[in-house]
Amino acid sequence: MVKSTDKIQRWCGTFRAVVLGISGLIFSFLIYHLIINGEVRYIESESFNLLWKSEQISHSILFSLTLPLLAGMLLSVYWIIRLLKLFSGGQFFHNHCYTCYQGFIWTKIALVLYSCGLNFSLDYWYHTLYHANQVVLKIPFGELTTLGLFAVVAYLLKAAKEIEDENKEFV
Repeated sequence: MVKSTDKIQRWCGTFRAVVLGISGLIFSFLIYHLIINGEVRYIESESFNLLWKSEQISHSILFSLTLPLLAGMLLSVYWIIRLLKLFSGGQFFHNHCYTCYQGFIWTKIALVLYSCGLNFSLDYWYHTLYHANQVVLKIPFGELTTLGLFAVVAYLLKAAKEIEDENKEFV
């Protein structure tokens, strides 16, 4: 059992380094496109791209509207890195692990909701200026349901661990 635990810890340490490396490459790519090409590549909105190309709209205003998405991506990476650090230290069922699970899940839920609101607002803004786009509120119910289910599972695992700890103390 000790050998397999050590192996899992090493894998988590390696995976943590891989996640850091890939995240660094992705953020470097995003920064490169912003600085060199003048494009924001981390938002998938036709209205955003059309407004970005427009001469009537300030790039700094549009960019500031996307900053919560960028911050959410960074926060998601933080939660994953922190969780893998705990795993590489052998803390697989520690309370901090559940904090990381919950932090990651709630960050993803907030990102999905903000993205929906932002896309709706950008569609409305573009429609108001150019009378050319439909304004549609797209809500990814499947993704929100999955994230909600993950939150429930993480809570149930935490509750089961607390019950197990109480039973160990009782015995």
